[in-house]
Amino acid sequence: MAPPDWSILAALTLLWIVIVPTPGANALMITHVALTRPRGHVSAALFGNQLAFFVMASAAVLGLSLLLDTFPWLRRAIYVAGGLYLIYFGLRLLWAARTTPTSGTAGLQPDGSDEPPPVARGKAAAAGPTRYGSWLLGVATALSNAQAVFFITSIFAVTGVLKSDLLTQALCVLIMVTSNALYLAALGWLFRRAQVRAAYARFKRPFQSTVGALFVLFGGQLTWRGWTA
Repeated sequence: MAPPDWSILAALTLLWIVIVPTPGANALMITHVALTRPRGHVSAALFGNQLAFFVMASAAVLGLSLLLDTFPWLRRAIYVAGGLYLIYFGLRLLWAARTTPTSGTAGLQPDGSDEPPPVARGKAAAAGPTRYGSWLLGVATALSNAQAVFFITSIFAVTGVLKSDLLTQALCVLIMVTSNALYLAALGWLFRRAQVRAAYARFKRPFQSTVGALFVLFGGQLTWRGWTA
């Protein structure tokens, strides 16, 4: 087997490392999960999110953007569906903020974690979100941004990935997924720190309101793009 095109891999890596830290719905989702859900949910959300991103990046290599350009109604439908999902999730957070105490550490343990005592874990698991729910949230948040397929395609075109061999293309997808995963994992680790979570507990209502409003904003932009595309 011929070796991969190292110049293309280097170009893609340098460009993607600059793009990865750009704020967006995925980073917002991981931050929300890290601050509001028990330990282990961050990994579930991250895995689901990157699995969906892997599918989207692979689809970009296979030419899905051409299919969406050929059938504009399908592209619009995906945009609108994704946008409405983000709006729905944002409105849920805004509604939750209305019923949240203005301050305090309700729901957190003295060490700043939200892990319930052993005797209460069964009840908490039944009442709160499951790990599957967090995994699904990660998947849905990634897939809701259908325009990412076009963006990834443009990155592949600029760096020459689309004209490269299969091995180079596969490695480029792997580089993108790995970079995303490391960045989001770092965010999850940061916002799981006891000091950060204790600060969140004191300002839970404004944080929920801000995150909810940002999700509604992202969703509104995506929905508008779908209607006007």
